[in-house]
Amino acid sequence: MGRHSAPSRRTGRRGSGGLTAGRLGGRQFTADPWVSLGLALLIGLVALLLTAVPRALSDVQSRQLVQDVTSLSAAQRDVVGTWNRTVEVPSFQVWAPDLVGLGEEEHEELVQDPWGPFRAGADRIRVEQPPPLRDVLDPAQMVAELNRPFSWVPQVESDFVSATFTLTVDPDLTSHVELVDGDWPALTYRDRESFSGVSPGPGREEGERETGDDVPEVMLSQDAADRLLLEVGDVIEDVNGETVLLSGTYRVSNPDDPRWQHVTAADRLGIIPDPDAGTSGFAAAFLSPQNRGALGQPATVDMRLWYPIDPTGITGRSDEVATLRTQLTTLMAQQQVLVPAAEVWDGPDQIPVFSADLAPTLDRIAAQQRATSSLIAVVAAGPLGVALAVAALGARLVVHRRRPALAMALARGAAPTQLRTLVALEGLVLGIPAAVLGHLGATLLLPGSTPWWRWAVTAVVALVPSVTLAASLDDASLLQRRTDLSGRSSSRWRWVVELALVGLAALSTWRLLDRGARGDDAAASGVDLLAAATPVLLALAACVITLRLYPLPLAALTRALRGRRSLTPFLGAARALRDPAGGLVPALAVVLGTAIALVSAVLLSTVTRGAEVAAWENNGAAIRVTGPPLTDDLRERLEQVDGVAAVGGIADSGQTARLDADGNRRAARVWLVDEAVQRVQADAPVDLLPAELFAAGADGRAPIATLRSLSADDDVSEGLTLSRVGDVEVVAHLPELPGAAHAGGVVVDRAVWEATGSSGPLANIILIGLADGADADQVAAGVEHTMGERSGVRTTVAEQLRSFTQAPVTEGLTRLFVGATIISGLLTVLAVVVVQLMGSAARARLLAVLRTLGLAPAQTRALTAWELAPLLVVSTVVGGLLGLTIPWVLLRGLDLTGLTGGPAQPALLLDPVLLALVLGAVVLTVLIAIAVSAWLAGRTNLAQALRVGEER
Repeated sequence: MGRHSAPSRRTGRRGSGGLTAGRLGGRQFTADPWVSLGLALLIGLVALLLTAVPRALSDVQSRQLVQDVTSLSAAQRDVVGTWNRTVEVPSFQVWAPDLVGLGEEEHEELVQDPWGPFRAGADRIRVEQPPPLRDVLDPAQMVAELNRPFSWVPQVESDFVSATFTLTVDPDLTSHVELVDGDWPALTYRDRESFSGVSPGPGREEGERETGDDVPEVMLSQDAADRLLLEVGDVIEDVNGETVLLSGTYRVSNPDDPRWQHVTAADRLGIIPDPDAGTSGFAAAFLSPQNRGALGQPATVDMRLWYPIDPTGITGRSDEVATLRTQLTTLMAQQQVLVPAAEVWDGPDQIPVFSADLAPTLDRIAAQQRATSSLIAVVAAGPLGVALAVAALGARLVVHRRRPALAMALARGAAPTQLRTLVALEGLVLGIPAAVLGHLGATLLLPGSTPWWRWAVTAVVALVPSVTLAASLDDASLLQRRTDLSGRSSSRWRWVVELALVGLAALSTWRLLDRGARGDDAAASGVDLLAAATPVLLALAACVITLRLYPLPLAALTRALRGRRSLTPFLGAARALRDPAGGLVPALAVVLGTAIALVSAVLLSTVTRGAEVAAWENNGAAIRVTGPPLTDDLRERLEQVDGVAAVGGIADSGQTARLDADGNRRAARVWLVDEAVQRVQADAPVDLLPAELFAAGADGRAPIATLRSLSADDDVSEGLTLSRVGDVEVVAHLPELPGAAHAGGVVVDRAVWEATGSSGPLANIILIGLADGADADQVAAGVEHTMGERSGVRTTVAEQLRSFTQAPVTEGLTRLFVGATIISGLLTVLAVVVVQLMGSAARARLLAVLRTLGLAPAQTRALTAWELAPLLVVSTVVGGLLGLTIPWVLLRGLDLTGLTGGPAQPALLLDPVLLALVLGAVVLTVLIAIAVSAWLAGRTNLAQALRVGEER
């Protein structure tokens, strides 16, 4: 037989009708393609999510960065350089070309545009900066202000007792304003004939002089000219007898242009009301753009140059934000030569001192992005873990359904290595196109740049079907064996891996919880790897421990059910113990799905509550007004506004007192708080100022509260005295004074302070409480109308909370949490269904026999439910406990203040209603999964199962 079989095999290999490996794989695929296609679809979904989530995160962070930066004023946002210079002559006209060593053309260019070297220097400094700083710096703008103000007395009819002009040169004035009346200011200056080399003007001989030649021309905004009752052609004389000529008026082309925040009172007249001395006005008066910054004789000029910040120049990734912060600090620390002395001709090197108030905002954005990235990594790990578990189950299902064909191939001489290679190649054929399509689909949904490493991630995802299919192929003959659940393992490597996993989880948890005590912090940029990895390790460790202990109660349940009359519970529990179709993998899917649902709910409610607390602590009341003093008349008028329940105030006493604790003296700023503030804050949902602060102190001691600038140890010190007050008792230590976020020192009741004979200024922080049912926006509008022009800066808690909920990062996190929960739930159902399908063949044979012996159809479905229920119930309980533990661990190691906007870490919030809804949804998902599996089991074809059994 051996002699005849060899030629037959050779002929089969050469001929077109032989069963090659490729044909065998194709025949197996076409015979049962749906599970393989489902596995490919799952891989495509994983690739899409792994590509889309980082792109969505980058988009959210970019939009949040733009929103946070653009919400700042131009003075806070832009990089500003200032310096002083002495200008000897108002124009290069006074110097002959050979005097300054220039050619005729170069000299004429400087006459027409003396700011050319400054523009070139500013552009050179910008170009020399590394990215991303260079990408966010727009071309520089500059102005020169003579530091000698021009003060004069307007007409009585103007209602202004005085007015002050800041004589300013704007090299780009004509590009940003529109001429309304008159003409642009000409290059005129005093003592014109005293400068050698200056022509008397066209049409006039030497020595001939026209009236007005020595009067500098200026132009004002139309608003300033109208309110000061000035007309074009007026000669204005200041208190020192010097004059300027109003050549024209203008209006700004774009009133919303941030550049006008850098030029004082350039777009309109500034007003300084004073009930005693009278109202004063101030405005910028622009000289000719050709003027170098002098009216004739040498003058000292305050130079200001600024680079507008364009936050869209960076992607918003946290590593870029941290890099930008470092580069900005370097720019401010280094000495930058704007124009060398050789190009100035009448002064030394021009070296501006750069400053920017953007650094604290960048620090806050970086902290916010670290927290956001870490939370997303934690939450996204859940659906990813469930998807991988389902992929592993799907691969095992593919191999399980092909077991007869694979066993036949082995029996006919195929090597196990050949079969592994065959299914691995099939996995590549399924995985590569699916992963590529998923990646491309994500790029179409979310356009943007694609770093190379994201393609590397997609390549790894594409290999998952190949690896899982090859790993799912049993050795040798693929004979069916019992796989009883047991706390013991025949593989020593499993014990090693599990112990290492539990050890890593314990170590990472300890390091995360001990982070504050050690004094270290998260990474400066990117994902906080420790905070992101710890929940994943905890979940895996919980699954390992659960699955090691799960067989013990299941075996006890089986023994307890053995003596009962009903067959279904005992048989279902016994099959769950002795023939678990999916092994332990479905438990991981259910644990992760349940944990992610609870983690998402707890973290979202905690961050939302933290933002609400931060808004109330920052604002101090439902409505806050800063600026105008709170007089008795203003208090009465505000209390008459509909919806106002109480009006209180906070004031900086302007005095520093000595806090003496057993001879240890410390200086403390004193903040005065009205007793009415207690009534104002009665409607606040959080505790702000303690009620003991306004109550009579024990033993005659005055109650005070210390702020963050003083040590908390002062709260428990005995024998405390405060100068100007006497013996005091510390009733609270506050991280912030609600309503005055940056205050430091001690807080004292105004009545206590004034009872000692000390005086204090009127409160300039006005806190307004709302009546029950009052609308905050309507009341705020009424307050603004009541205060009129002196309304100050008004903020409300409602506005801050709306800003928080509408922020891109909040919306992004909410969608992520909800999406992760939904995807995890769907994948959990899919995992349970796949488990049911894996055991369908063995279950069908058993049910065929039992139905023949009289088992009812309802008992058939109950049997399937009993097989799945113990594992799913235990996994749900473990997942629930894990879902409550992970947020508690994260809050002790991950800084969420960047998300909430408050100074302190938010407290863990367990909302019973929300948790009940989430747990109900999880339980409903598990019940749906069991019901679907039981329904599928009830559709078993008994006749076919019996016939197959006979054929075997």
